[in-house]
Amino acid sequence: NSGSQQNEDVLVKKYLSKFNNIEYIRTTERETIYQAWNRGIKIAKGKFICNSNTDDRLKEDALEILSNELEKNTEIGVVYADQYITTIPNQTFKEVRNSSIYYFPNYKYIHLLDRCIIGSQPMWRSSIHFTDNIWFNKDFEVCGDHDFYIRVAEKHDIKHLDKVLGTYYKSPEKSNKEYQDPIKTINEGFSITFYHTQKYLNSLSGTEIKKVFLSNIFLVSMPFIFYRVLYKIICIVFPRQHFQYPEYSYLLIILIYRKIKNYNKVVHYCKKYLKHTSSLRIQRVLNSIGIPEHDKKEILNLENV
Repeated sequence: NSGSQQNEDVLVKKYLSKFNNIEYIRTTERETIYQAWNRGIKIAKGKFICNSNTDDRLKEDALEILSNELEKNTEIGVVYADQYITTIPNQTFKEVRNSSIYYFPNYKYIHLLDRCIIGSQPMWRSSIHFTDNIWFNKDFEVCGDHDFYIRVAEKHDIKHLDKVLGTYYKSPEKSNKEYQDPIKTINEGFSITFYHTQKYLNSLSGTEIKKVFLSNIFLVSMPFIFYRVLYKIICIVFPRQHFQYPEYSYLLIILIYRKIKNYNKVVHYCKKYLKHTSSLRIQRVLNSIGIPEHDKKEILNLENV
Protein backbone atom coordinates (compact mmCIF):
# COMPACT_ATOMS: atom_id res chain seq x y z
CA ASN A 1 0.00 0.00 0.00
CA SER A 2 2.02 2.91 -1.33
CA GLY A 3 0.33 5.89 0.29
CA SER A 4 -3.04 4.85 -1.12
CA GLN A 5 -5.59 7.58 -1.65
CA GLN A 6 -8.43 5.16 -2.42
CA ASN A 7 -9.10 3.66 1.01
CA GLU A 8 -7.25 0.43 0.16
CA ASP A 9 -6.19 0.04 3.78
CA VAL A 10 -9.75 -0.82 4.84
CA LEU A 11 -10.14 -3.34 2.00
CA VAL A 12 -6.85 -5.12 2.69
CA LYS A 13 -7.56 -5.47 6.41
CA LYS A 14 -10.62 -7.58 5.60
CA TYR A 15 -8.33 -10.12 3.95
CA LEU A 16 -5.74 -9.91 6.71
CA SER A 17 -8.37 -11.06 9.20
CA LYS A 18 -9.07 -14.16 7.09
CA PHE A 19 -5.63 -15.17 5.82
CA ASN A 20 -2.38 -15.38 7.76
CA ASN A 21 -0.12 -15.72 4.70
CA ILE A 22 -0.37 -12.09 3.56
CA GLU A 23 2.56 -9.76 4.21
CA TYR A 24 1.14 -6.24 4.25
CA ILE A 25 3.37 -3.18 3.87
CA ARG A 26 2.03 0.36 4.04
CA THR A 27 4.07 3.48 3.34
CA THR A 28 2.88 6.99 4.14
CA GLU A 29 4.57 8.48 1.07
CA ARG A 30 3.33 7.81 -2.45
CA GLU A 31 6.03 5.90 -4.36
CA THR A 32 6.50 5.17 -8.05
CA ILE A 33 5.14 1.79 -9.08
CA TYR A 34 8.67 0.43 -9.58
CA GLN A 35 9.83 1.60 -6.17
CA ALA A 36 6.83 -0.20 -4.68
CA TRP A 37 7.54 -3.33 -6.72
CA ASN A 38 11.14 -3.41 -5.47
CA ARG A 39 9.91 -3.04 -1.89
CA GLY A 40 7.53 -5.98 -2.32
CA ILE A 41 10.07 -8.18 -4.11
CA LYS A 42 12.63 -7.69 -1.34
CA ILE A 43 10.41 -9.55 1.14
CA ALA A 44 9.28 -12.19 -1.37
CA LYS A 45 10.20 -15.78 -0.52
CA GLY A 46 9.03 -17.49 -3.72
CA LYS A 47 11.12 -18.98 -6.51
CA PHE A 48 9.31 -16.94 -9.14
CA ILE A 49 7.93 -13.38 -9.26
CA CYS A 50 4.97 -11.91 -11.11
CA ASN A 51 3.06 -8.66 -10.86
CA SER A 52 -0.72 -8.41 -10.57
CA ASN A 53 -2.25 -5.22 -11.93
CA THR A 54 -5.65 -4.26 -10.56
CA ASP A 55 -7.22 -4.03 -14.03
CA ASP A 56 -5.87 -7.37 -15.33
CA ARG A 57 -7.41 -10.83 -15.09
CA LEU A 58 -5.71 -14.21 -15.52
CA LYS A 59 -6.73 -17.62 -16.79
CA GLU A 60 -7.25 -19.85 -13.73
CA ASP A 61 -4.14 -21.96 -14.45
CA ALA A 62 -1.98 -19.14 -15.90
CA LEU A 63 0.52 -19.08 -13.03
CA GLU A 64 0.88 -22.87 -13.20
CA ILE A 65 1.59 -22.75 -16.95
CA LEU A 66 4.13 -19.93 -16.62
CA SER A 67 5.95 -21.45 -13.63
CA ASN A 68 6.09 -24.90 -15.28
CA GLU A 69 7.83 -23.31 -18.27
CA LEU A 70 10.47 -21.78 -16.01
CA GLU A 71 10.89 -25.07 -14.13
CA LYS A 72 11.51 -26.97 -17.37
CA ASN A 73 13.89 -24.43 -18.93
CA THR A 74 16.55 -23.22 -16.51
CA GLU A 75 18.13 -20.92 -19.11
CA ILE A 76 14.95 -18.85 -19.37
CA GLY A 77 14.68 -15.86 -17.06
CA VAL A 78 11.32 -14.44 -18.13
CA VAL A 79 8.28 -16.05 -19.74
CA TYR A 80 5.27 -14.22 -21.19
CA ALA A 81 2.08 -15.00 -23.13
CA ASP A 82 -0.64 -13.31 -25.20
CA GLN A 83 -3.64 -11.41 -23.84
CA TYR A 84 -7.26 -10.74 -24.67
CA ILE A 85 -8.09 -7.04 -24.97
CA THR A 86 -11.21 -5.69 -23.29
CA THR A 87 -12.71 -2.23 -22.84
CA ILE A 88 -15.07 -3.42 -20.10
CA PRO A 89 -13.64 -3.16 -16.54
CA ASN A 90 -13.59 -6.15 -14.18
CA GLN A 91 -14.47 -8.79 -16.74
CA THR A 92 -13.25 -12.26 -15.82
CA PHE A 93 -11.03 -14.23 -18.18
CA LYS A 94 -13.95 -16.44 -19.24
CA GLU A 95 -16.12 -13.41 -19.96
CA VAL A 96 -13.46 -11.81 -22.16
CA ARG A 97 -12.74 -14.95 -24.19
CA ASN A 98 -13.17 -14.68 -27.97
CA SER A 99 -12.42 -10.94 -27.83
CA SER A 100 -9.63 -9.41 -29.90
CA ILE A 101 -6.20 -10.73 -28.98
CA TYR A 102 -2.99 -8.84 -28.27
CA TYR A 103 -0.47 -11.10 -30.05
CA PHE A 104 3.04 -10.60 -28.76
CA PRO A 105 5.92 -11.62 -31.05
CA ASN A 106 8.36 -14.35 -30.19
CA TYR A 107 11.32 -12.96 -28.28
CA LYS A 108 14.31 -11.50 -30.07
CA TYR A 109 16.65 -8.99 -28.46
CA ILE A 110 16.43 -6.40 -31.24
CA HIS A 111 12.61 -6.61 -31.06
CA LEU A 112 12.77 -5.87 -27.32
CA LEU A 113 14.97 -2.82 -27.99
CA ASP A 114 12.39 -1.54 -30.47
CA ARG A 115 9.55 -1.72 -27.94
CA CYS A 116 8.39 -3.67 -24.89
CA ILE A 117 7.07 -6.95 -26.30
CA ILE A 118 6.65 -8.69 -22.92
CA GLY A 119 3.21 -7.40 -21.94
CA SER A 120 1.84 -6.78 -18.47
CA GLN A 121 1.58 -10.37 -17.16
CA PRO A 122 4.97 -12.12 -17.34
CA MET A 123 6.69 -14.29 -14.74
CA TRP A 124 10.39 -14.22 -13.92
CA ARG A 125 12.90 -15.83 -11.58
CA SER A 126 13.45 -14.23 -8.19
CA SER A 127 17.18 -15.00 -8.59
CA ILE A 128 17.28 -12.21 -11.18
CA HIS A 129 16.94 -9.81 -8.24
CA PHE A 130 18.72 -11.63 -5.42
CA THR A 131 21.57 -13.25 -7.40
CA ASP A 132 22.01 -11.05 -10.47
CA ASN A 133 21.11 -7.88 -8.56
CA ILE A 134 18.84 -6.57 -11.32
CA TRP A 135 16.05 -4.37 -9.96
CA PHE A 136 13.48 -1.99 -11.36
CA ASN A 137 14.68 1.59 -11.79
CA LYS A 138 12.57 3.51 -9.27
CA ASP A 139 13.00 6.77 -11.20
CA PHE A 140 10.79 5.58 -14.04
CA GLU A 141 7.04 6.05 -13.71
CA VAL A 142 5.70 4.34 -16.84
CA CYS A 143 8.28 2.31 -18.79
CA GLY A 144 10.50 0.87 -16.04
CA ASP A 145 9.49 -2.70 -16.86
CA HIS A 146 10.81 -2.23 -20.41
CA ASP A 147 14.19 -1.14 -19.05
CA PHE A 148 14.17 -4.07 -16.60
CA TYR A 149 13.49 -6.73 -19.26
CA ILE A 150 16.25 -5.39 -21.51
CA ARG A 151 18.76 -5.63 -18.66
CA VAL A 152 17.53 -9.14 -17.84
CA ALA A 153 17.92 -10.12 -21.51
CA GLU A 154 21.64 -9.32 -21.30
CA LYS A 155 22.05 -12.32 -18.97
CA HIS A 156 19.08 -14.61 -19.59
CA ASP A 157 16.92 -15.93 -22.38
CA ILE A 158 13.27 -14.85 -22.61
CA LYS A 159 10.46 -16.99 -23.98
CA HIS A 160 7.05 -16.26 -25.46
CA LEU A 161 4.22 -18.79 -25.05
CA ASP A 162 1.91 -18.93 -28.05
CA LYS A 163 -1.28 -18.95 -25.95
CA VAL A 164 -3.61 -16.47 -24.26
CA LEU A 165 -3.30 -16.51 -20.47
CA GLY A 166 -4.75 -13.18 -19.39
CA THR A 167 -6.69 -10.04 -20.22
CA TYR A 168 -5.59 -6.46 -20.76
CA TYR A 169 -8.08 -3.71 -19.92
CA LYS A 170 -7.80 -0.87 -22.42
CA SER A 171 -9.73 2.02 -20.93
CA PRO A 172 -11.96 3.88 -23.43
CA GLU A 173 -11.22 7.04 -21.41
CA LYS A 174 -7.48 6.31 -21.71
CA SER A 175 -7.05 6.09 -17.95
CA ASN A 176 -4.28 3.49 -18.31
CA LYS A 177 -1.05 4.79 -16.85
CA GLU A 178 0.76 4.97 -20.20
CA TYR A 179 -1.97 7.24 -21.65
CA GLN A 180 -2.31 9.67 -18.73
CA ASP A 181 0.76 11.70 -19.68
CA PRO A 182 1.73 10.89 -23.31
CA ILE A 183 4.78 13.17 -23.28
CA LYS A 184 6.18 11.48 -20.17
CA THR A 185 5.57 8.06 -21.75
CA ILE A 186 7.33 9.13 -24.97
CA ASN A 187 10.28 10.61 -23.06
CA GLU A 188 10.74 7.58 -20.83
CA GLY A 189 10.37 5.14 -23.69
CA PHE A 190 12.82 7.06 -25.85
CA SER A 191 15.46 7.36 -23.12
CA ILE A 192 15.33 3.59 -22.52
CA THR A 193 15.43 2.67 -26.21
CA PHE A 194 18.15 5.22 -27.00
CA TYR A 195 20.43 4.17 -24.14
CA HIS A 196 20.19 0.44 -24.70
CA THR A 197 20.39 0.70 -28.51
CA GLN A 198 23.65 2.63 -28.26
CA LYS A 199 24.96 0.01 -25.87
CA TYR A 200 23.88 -2.74 -28.24
CA LEU A 201 25.52 -1.16 -31.30
CA ASN A 202 28.75 -0.59 -29.37
CA SER A 203 28.87 -4.30 -28.55
CA LEU A 204 28.67 -5.39 -32.21
CA SER A 205 31.51 -6.17 -34.56
CA GLY A 206 31.89 -4.27 -37.84
CA THR A 207 30.32 -7.17 -39.75
CA GLU A 208 27.34 -7.28 -37.37
CA ILE A 209 26.80 -3.53 -37.60
CA LYS A 210 26.84 -3.78 -41.40
CA LYS A 211 24.15 -6.47 -41.22
CA VAL A 212 21.96 -4.22 -39.02
CA PHE A 213 22.60 -1.31 -41.39
CA LEU A 214 21.64 -3.23 -44.52
CA SER A 215 18.46 -4.61 -42.97
CA ASN A 216 17.30 -1.10 -41.98
CA ILE A 217 18.56 1.18 -44.77
CA PHE A 218 16.03 -0.39 -47.13
CA LEU A 219 13.19 0.35 -44.71
CA VAL A 220 14.09 4.03 -44.26
CA SER A 221 14.68 4.46 -48.00
CA MET A 222 11.15 3.48 -49.00
CA PRO A 223 8.40 6.15 -48.97
CA PHE A 224 7.24 6.64 -45.40
CA ILE A 225 3.57 6.20 -46.29
CA PHE A 226 4.41 2.84 -47.90
CA TYR A 227 6.18 1.77 -44.71
CA ARG A 228 3.11 2.70 -42.67
CA VAL A 229 0.76 0.82 -45.01
CA LEU A 230 3.04 -2.23 -45.06
CA TYR A 231 3.17 -2.18 -41.26
CA LYS A 232 -0.63 -2.17 -40.97
CA ILE A 233 -1.03 -4.95 -43.54
CA ILE A 234 1.47 -7.21 -41.79
CA CYS A 235 -0.20 -6.56 -38.42
CA ILE A 236 -3.56 -7.64 -39.88
CA VAL A 237 -2.45 -10.58 -42.04
CA PHE A 238 0.35 -11.85 -39.80
CA PRO A 239 -0.61 -10.69 -36.27
CA ARG A 240 2.11 -12.80 -34.62
CA GLN A 241 4.85 -11.41 -36.84
CA HIS A 242 7.00 -8.64 -35.40
CA PHE A 243 7.43 -5.68 -37.73
CA GLN A 244 9.77 -2.99 -36.53
CA TYR A 245 8.41 0.49 -35.90
CA PRO A 246 9.60 2.90 -38.64
CA GLU A 247 10.91 5.29 -35.97
CA TYR A 248 13.24 2.61 -34.66
CA SER A 249 14.69 1.89 -38.10
CA TYR A 250 15.44 5.60 -38.44
CA LEU A 251 17.04 5.66 -35.01
CA LEU A 252 19.30 2.70 -35.88
CA ILE A 253 20.46 4.29 -39.13
CA ILE A 254 21.07 7.67 -37.47
CA LEU A 255 23.09 6.09 -34.65
CA ILE A 256 25.16 3.96 -37.05
CA TYR A 257 26.02 7.02 -39.15
CA ARG A 258 26.82 8.92 -35.95
CA LYS A 259 29.07 6.06 -34.87
CA ILE A 260 31.13 6.32 -38.07
CA LYS A 261 31.05 10.15 -37.82
CA ASN A 262 29.15 10.68 -41.08
CA TYR A 263 27.25 13.74 -39.82
CA ASN A 264 25.93 14.66 -43.27
CA LYS A 265 23.96 11.42 -43.31
CA VAL A 266 22.90 11.98 -39.70
CA VAL A 267 21.46 15.36 -40.67
CA HIS A 268 19.86 13.91 -43.81
CA TYR A 269 17.97 11.18 -41.96
CA CYS A 270 17.06 13.48 -39.09
CA LYS A 271 15.47 15.84 -41.62
CA LYS A 272 13.66 12.99 -43.33
CA TYR A 273 12.52 11.64 -39.98
CA LEU A 274 11.17 14.99 -38.83
CA LYS A 275 8.88 15.20 -41.84
CA HIS A 276 6.98 12.16 -40.62
CA THR A 277 7.00 12.26 -36.84
CA SER A 278 6.65 14.62 -33.90
CA SER A 279 9.21 17.33 -33.19
CA LEU A 280 9.43 16.05 -29.61
CA ARG A 281 10.93 12.76 -30.76
CA ILE A 282 13.40 14.30 -33.19
CA GLN A 283 14.54 16.85 -30.61
CA ARG A 284 15.29 13.97 -28.24
CA VAL A 285 17.42 12.41 -30.98
CA LEU A 286 19.20 15.67 -31.75
CA ASN A 287 19.91 16.45 -28.11
CA SER A 288 21.41 13.00 -27.68
CA ILE A 289 23.59 12.47 -30.75
CA GLY A 290 25.83 15.54 -30.45
CA ILE A 291 25.77 17.01 -33.96
CA PRO A 292 26.85 20.64 -34.58
CA GLU A 293 24.43 23.28 -33.28
CA HIS A 294 23.90 24.99 -36.66
CA ASP A 295 22.84 21.67 -38.21
CA LYS A 296 20.48 21.09 -35.30
CA LYS A 297 18.83 24.48 -35.89
CA GLU A 298 18.58 23.80 -39.62
CA ILE A 299 16.74 20.53 -38.97
CA LEU A 300 14.37 22.00 -36.39
CA ASN A 301 13.48 24.85 -38.76
CA LEU A 302 11.69 22.24 -40.85
CA GLU A 303 8.90 22.38 -38.28
CA ASN A 304 7.85 25.67 -39.87
CA VAL A 305 7.90 24.39 -43.46
